[in-house]
Amino acid sequence: MTTATLAPPRRTPPLVPAHRRPAFLRYLGGQAVSILGDQVWYVALSFSAVQLASPGTAGAVLAVSALPRLVLLLFGGAIVDRYGPRRLMIGSDLARGAIALVTAAVALAQPSVALLVVVALAFGLADALFLPAAGAMLPRLLSPAQLTGGLALSGLTARLALTFGAPLGGLLLPVGGLPLACLVNAATFAVSVLALWSVRPAAPAGEPARRAKTGPADLEGGAAPTAAELARGAAGPADAVPAATARTPIGVAVREGLRYLAGHPLLRAVTLVGLLVNLGAVGPLNVGLALVADERGWGAGGIGVMLAGFGAGSVAGNLLMLRWRPAGRLGVIVACCAVVQCGALFAIAVAPLPAWAFVATAVGGLAGGPQAVLLSGLTHTYTADSHRGRVASINNLASLGVTPLAMAVMGVAAARLGTVPAFAASAALILVAAAMCVAIPALRHARLATPSSPTPTR
Repeated sequence: MTTATLAPPRRTPPLVPAHRRPAFLRYLGGQAVSILGDQVWYVALSFSAVQLASPGTAGAVLAVSALPRLVLLLFGGAIVDRYGPRRLMIGSDLARGAIALVTAAVALAQPSVALLVVVALAFGLADALFLPAAGAMLPRLLSPAQLTGGLALSGLTARLALTFGAPLGGLLLPVGGLPLACLVNAATFAVSVLALWSVRPAAPAGEPARRAKTGPADLEGGAAPTAAELARGAAGPADAVPAATARTPIGVAVREGLRYLAGHPLLRAVTLVGLLVNLGAVGPLNVGLALVADERGWGAGGIGVMLAGFGAGSVAGNLLMLRWRPAGRLGVIVACCAVVQCGALFAIAVAPLPAWAFVATAVGGLAGGPQAVLLSGLTHTYTADSHRGRVASINNLASLGVTPLAMAVMGVAAARLGTVPAFAASAALILVAAAMCVAIPALRHARLATPSSPTPTR
């Protein structure tokens, strides 16, 4: 009688966190440099418009840059799903880099408002492709269990790039004006292209496409996708797309993407919550801070103090999410963050001193960090690979499209009702978002993958 030799049980290799993935760090570094260059460009664009014409012209030029982006975002998402995010991100960066170089050459000879308008339109067109492509890229580089840390690190680097980009633009303008700013922006696009060229995202898997047809009954229980369901499998061609997606006409793909999001209980709830939070926060943070500073007599320094508080809080919130990886009942956590954010916004309106306003904006930024990471993590985790570009474009449209509306409404409400009631109304929208998080079962019980249940390494 022979005794069978038992093999030792297999041990699951420990999950490599996102901040230790060289490909992800290269990608993140390239995007941070690109954001830095974008801020330099926007400062140069607005300053040049003011110098050539008037402040009103500067506002019109900036608005022109946003129009093609908003109008074409949905089509951009469908194009991303057809051709793949990496290819379109590289193409968009190359196009914008070439535009920046041509603009630098023309600006040296004959700068004009017409030049600024044409360049603003061109950048807006490229952004309509780049934004949904960037939104679809992250899940191709990280496993579901790495997404929370990856999104937190992405938010942190973006916040730092935004913080330092505008001052850098202010330093460069006196030295070389618009031509130098354009050259710097072109160089940052080159860095982004090199970073994108060096990474090989995983090919879309068939399993998430099947999961796109999951019905409400499968989501109401809030069970997280299993490792097998969310595994990307072996890396294939970097820009591979499903054959069915490649054959679908763009207009049909856009409509199908809208139906997909509307019919998905969890994604629909996440999008609505994000929209309400944006509507509630954008007006106070972009217009309300100036109103509060003016009424209290704090001047421009008071606005700077409050913005610094929000930036510090946002950085702290993203740092927190690098260590904290909540798995279950995420709707409740998001609701708690929204309630804190709501209270912080109202506290800004009634703060008697700049120091109090600093604390209020810092608390709001701190609560917004985990909130944004968790909502983005749910979107990335539960969106089928075949629809990532379209879902990203809808979310970008919900975020960017409400910005001018929210700022306009905030200004009108403050003029007619007063600053404190206007802040209270904005905070109430965020409170509604918090209520939705606990009232909708698919969101209340939503889960994310954690390092304890890693997916196969790509």
